[in-house]
Amino acid sequence: MSTRLLPALVAGTALLVTACSGGGDNPVPDTGDAMPATSATAQSGPKYTKFADFPGQALVTTESGMPIGIQVKAVDAVWTPELAGVSAKAGSHYVAVYVAVTGELADRGVQKAKIKYLQLRSNNTDGKKCDPYSPDDVPQHCFREAYPASDLRTDVADNTWRGREWQADSLLGKTIDKGETAIGVVGFTLADNANLDGLQLCGPTKEATVDTGRFPCVPIPKPESSPS
Repeated sequence: MSTRLLPALVAGTALLVTACSGGGDNPVPDTGDAMPATSATAQSGPKYTKFADFPGQALVTTESGMPIGIQVKAVDAVWTPELAGVSAKAGSHYVAVYVAVTGELADRGVQKAKIKYLQLRSNNTDGKKCDPYSPDDVPQHCFREAYPASDLRTDVADNTWRGREWQADSLLGKTIDKGETAIGVVGFTLADNANLDGLQLCGPTKEATVDTGRFPCVPIPKPESSPS
């Protein structure tokens, strides 16, 4: 081989090695051990907690005339001047109680489920009659009926219930399938200066349909002030 060809061959070999090794301004990345990008950035979807997994006590209550009742848990509470498009009267606010609901029996669903018959029990610290027109003596507790009360929804993800545009409960109620969990909200009117300690959510049973003193009750969370 002519010695004049050796420099050209050496230069060509060096250029080929540089290109294959990824050198220069555009190096080839080594992805042999890299994790897929989607695994590090994947976002979990909305969470829907099952009734049994919500903290707190369960209230078993049955609307008058219904064959099967519902289980109710008070999962959140807000002190607000408006609920479900209804403003509280001057000098008062609503205690909005958000509830998780499922059927009374684990092996079947419940038809026409409603929450508008639930009641709020508060300590009677004023020493006055709860109802000025009632002939009864001054009671230890006062009871208030729910208004407004929403429909029940099964598509409400965790911690999104405060931002929902709730609608009033329909006359037909909501069918809850076996093992299904629904979310709703009930409002109770209290004076602006009311004591919010010791509030409880109550409801009738098959054995006690009218006598509020016999209604089972569960504590509700201390109401937080709604955003202004």
